[in-house]
Amino acid sequence: MKRKGLVVATLVALTALAGCSGDEGDDVTINVDGGGTPTPDPDPDPDPGTGSCDNVVEASFVSFNDDCSVGTLSGLVDSDYVLTSDIQWRLSGTVRVGEGNETVADTADVQAIRDAGVDLEIEAGTDIRAFDDGTLLVTRGSRLIADGTAAMPITFSSLDNNYDGLGEWGGVVVQGFAPQYGQGGTGACFGSGEVCNVEGEGGTEVAVYGGNDPADDSGIIRYVRIAEGGLVAGPNNEVNGLTLQGVGHGTIVEYVQVHNNLDDGVEWFGGTVDAKYLVLTGNDDDDIDYDEGYMGNIQYAIIQKDQEKESPTGSNDPRAIEANSSDDEYVPETEAVIANVTIVGGPVNNDDASEAGAQPGMRLRGALTTSIFNTSVQGFNKGCIRIDDADVNGDGSIIEMSNVSLTNILNDCAGGIYTHETADAVNNVVNQTLTYSATFAINEAAAQLSSAPVINAVNNGSGFTFDQTNYVGAVDPSAATGWWEGWTIPGSLQVDGEVVAPADFVSCNGDSSVCTISGTIDEDYTLVAGVEWRLSGEVLVGSGNRSVSNDADVQAVRDAGVTLTVRPGVSVKAFDDGSLLVTRGSKLIANGSAASPITFSSLDDNFDGEGEWGGIIMQGFAPQYGQGGTGACFGSGTVCNVVGEGGTVVGNYGGNDPADDSGSLRYVRIAEGGLVAGPNNEINGLTLQGVGYNTLIEYVQVHGNLDDGIEWFGGTANARYVVLTNNDDDDIDYDEGYKGNVQYAIIRKNPNKAAPTGSNDPRAIEANSSDDDYAPETEATLANILILGSDVNNNDGSDAGAQPGMRLRGALTTAIYNTAVRDFDVGCVRIDDADVNGDGSNIVPSDVTLVNVLGECADGFYNKRAADVEDNAGEATNSTVTIDGAYAITEAAANVAAPGIVATDNGSGFEFDDTTYVGAVEPGTAPADAWWSGWIIEGSLD
Repeated sequence: MKRKGLVVATLVALTALAGCSGDEGDDVTINVDGGGTPTPDPDPDPDPGTGSCDNVVEASFVSFNDDCSVGTLSGLVDSDYVLTSDIQWRLSGTVRVGEGNETVADTADVQAIRDAGVDLEIEAGTDIRAFDDGTLLVTRGSRLIADGTAAMPITFSSLDNNYDGLGEWGGVVVQGFAPQYGQGGTGACFGSGEVCNVEGEGGTEVAVYGGNDPADDSGIIRYVRIAEGGLVAGPNNEVNGLTLQGVGHGTIVEYVQVHNNLDDGVEWFGGTVDAKYLVLTGNDDDDIDYDEGYMGNIQYAIIQKDQEKESPTGSNDPRAIEANSSDDEYVPETEAVIANVTIVGGPVNNDDASEAGAQPGMRLRGALTTSIFNTSVQGFNKGCIRIDDADVNGDGSIIEMSNVSLTNILNDCAGGIYTHETADAVNNVVNQTLTYSATFAINEAAAQLSSAPVINAVNNGSGFTFDQTNYVGAVDPSAATGWWEGWTIPGSLQVDGEVVAPADFVSCNGDSSVCTISGTIDEDYTLVAGVEWRLSGEVLVGSGNRSVSNDADVQAVRDAGVTLTVRPGVSVKAFDDGSLLVTRGSKLIANGSAASPITFSSLDDNFDGEGEWGGIIMQGFAPQYGQGGTGACFGSGTVCNVVGEGGTVVGNYGGNDPADDSGSLRYVRIAEGGLVAGPNNEINGLTLQGVGYNTLIEYVQVHGNLDDGIEWFGGTANARYVVLTNNDDDDIDYDEGYKGNVQYAIIRKNPNKAAPTGSNDPRAIEANSSDDDYAPETEATLANILILGSDVNNNDGSDAGAQPGMRLRGALTTAIYNTAVRDFDVGCVRIDDADVNGDGSNIVPSDVTLVNVLGECADGFYNKRAADVEDNAGEATNSTVTIDGAYAITEAAANVAAPGIVATDNGSGFEFDDTTYVGAVEPGTAPADAWWSGWIIEGSLD
């Protein structure tokens, strides 16, 4: 190898096209128009620009144009070589790296190939473009070192200047010495010997691969984009975007995109190479395809079929995952574990009239062993998953069983989940509507798992370890950005672009950048992203707040119910008379994400107001219980009409269905509300009136509300992960027979306000009404609450005077676990029984249990009487509570034995995390890893 000062480009004759098969066991024929062997233009358009010949490296397999801005590779790369990022490189014909695809007869031959192996290194940011016969073939014993970065990915494509082609060149084929297993259960190709020569598919030059070294190293493929490939080499002989033939686990494959390949995205023929972070978009056949005894692991993949192409080319059968061959071609050694894949189909896989017909999302077949975790499949009308055993003789006389295990698989396919056999082992394999955030995380709450399943890797010798994820899909809903962002081909991953739908209750400006909602939402409607939505006046979702007289009325309300869906990242701003009322029988589906929370606020651009609009009221058909111990409002009947607080149009709520579903609130922020509707008639940030336990409430912040943060009027709705900041009255308030559970809440009173407004009495927790207003059915269990007071609750001169941290009263039943209260000068906890007649003659007691409750309150722990049951709580625990940047408690007293937290039985089956710490955040958590971090209003916990 020598340096070249000035090189006049001379192009070598083209070599024969080589490729690789894309669909094991299928007869595939693809006809491509055109003929003859192309003669490449030495300097085709687009012009790559001006280069310099001062530092290029001369080699027999490279030719350069006049200014060395373009280097063309052809023939055999027989020495180590570096493709630098300052040159546009081109592939002419089959470019072969090393000569390891020659037949070996013994171990000496294998060693000779290893000794002669070469490295083709590609610098980060390098652009490699192929003529229409171009293919890169890295043979065994040699290595491809293509190690890009997120900022500077490496790109393989055809000659043109875009990435919208299909089958415009070959692809990248990598071969290794790792084992391959023969079809029909014939075992490893090297048998009892030590060498292996498997005929590779894709043309005469692919030749042979394979061996007996699972740890073989074929290099690094990282931050690499492969686009527009899949040229056909012959019948059943196509080139995948990335083909891995007998590639060992010493090879690194991660952050790889294959886009618009005419055949498969990535196909494994045997081998043991694991993979992480794949983006497979617009590929015309399968996306992930493994066979011939592949033993490996794959985690994090986004697969999106072409969203515009109506039918595949030729006899392609576009599935997302195609695993193993079928029937007599079965390979029982094939074994893989796959986790965190998001699969989105398109019209290309749903064409019944195509040669192969409509296809399922996955086809798992041929006596393979496969486990799939935390994965979603959407948009395959034929069904999401097809599983087949191997019918070896084709007559049912010999069946070799597949072994498929599925855990946490969400399915959104018109044809249902399974098209053929069911999986051998299943856990949480369900139908679920699926939508995606801007990061391509799944919006729906079902994608957020209560715990991470144990994902054990295939033991292929690599020591691969799966990330134990607690979410479904390729992208963590709590991540601020998607791992695919910034390095994939721009626009190649298509998040649905929704537009504003016309409706009588919506008016928009000229470009629909601002839309105002008023009146009653009387049809299903979606607040799409990219629009500033505004609430004018009292906006009703449905008309379920009308009076009902019988079961028929209730059913009519349910039948007429509508759903308001709010997309992640949407901001809803209200005029000063604005509020949102979701009536019973209708739903609010507001599922944000940590990266894209949903925000409700007033019109201005900041979040420092108070009482600048109303708030959100949700109503349901769950039970409400009357004050004074009068029981459920429906009494001995079945209907209920409780007049709700919050304005003139609130109307009626309640019923006899504890399991009622009013929708879902996840990653939702509600700020600056609390408009006063009248004396003792204010709007809370979030009001829950008779809301049932099938309503999901988690990751919700209420900030700067003039009245309460969240108030439950009866109902059974549970809640987790709540942040309540700067609210001027109470933060958690429950009454009227509420039966439910709350875990993980941070409550912080306004640190910048000296006194509350009007007659507000700012406590953190206000539970039940007192004296003759008592409702003895009120019962709740709370755990892991952190309560921080301020001057606003300690002002003796305010209308209501200084307040305790909690007031638990009125014959309620409440148990509180693993909680801390600080900075309430008149006591941490006040407990009152119900003095029914006001003269002490008729006392109905409350029943309060406190377990692992720490305090730091100036006037002592209790303001009045002690709890009925206390365990590591009370005056002995009123000492010091210090918090760190994560809002975790730093004192050793915060570390406790798991108390065995028993939920209030409201029918929901709610289970508490039986935590071993006091407070809302586990001690030792980094601030960036705290559950509240990244989605709450910026600065609200500073």
